[in-house]
Amino acid sequence: MIKYDFQNSIGFIINRIGKSLIYVIDQELRKNFGITFGQWKVLIILANNATGLTQKEIADKLALEGPTLIPIIDKLEKDAFVNRKIDPRDRRINRIFLTEKAHGSLDDTIDRVSQIKKICLGQISEEDISTTKKTLDQMWLNLQDKFNLNCSEEIKQKRELMNQPTSNIIIEKRHTSAKTNL
Repeated sequence: MIKYDFQNSIGFIINRIGKSLIYVIDQELRKNFGITFGQWKVLIILANNATGLTQKEIADKLALEGPTLIPIIDKLEKDAFVNRKIDPRDRRINRIFLTEKAHGSLDDTIDRVSQIKKICLGQISEEDISTTKKTLDQMWLNLQDKFNLNCSEEIKQKRELMNQPTSNIIIEKRHTSAKTNL
């Protein structure tokens, strides 16, 4: 029988850090802001789109299935972080928008997540971080291409960005000029 060192495999290492980072961020967001990591991702995606997004657009951007996203949006709406408005071009579609409550708390949530990121990346050079991001993005694209996992416009744009010198997602704070790369 072939022996496989699972704990030293790249997949295990990626999964371990991913789960740990999501757990820490989720716990801090729950404790300090009353939202989950999943809810926060939706808020961030909406913050970067002033014209609102449809549920399908949000699901595509977050690589989620529609049935997974619906209860997240329902809870955010119940807690007054988002509201649904009928799309003026197609009355069958709802667009999701941030409320003033959401806008008022986003900077603080971004600050907290940035602090966690700083802890996570402590003692790692910018060059190593950049190389790791490029490598992980390329691994993701390899899987997308080979197994046709998702052919959304988001992935096509990501492929184009990978061929440019910088491919960071930038989140801008609403009231300051500070930015953070996640």
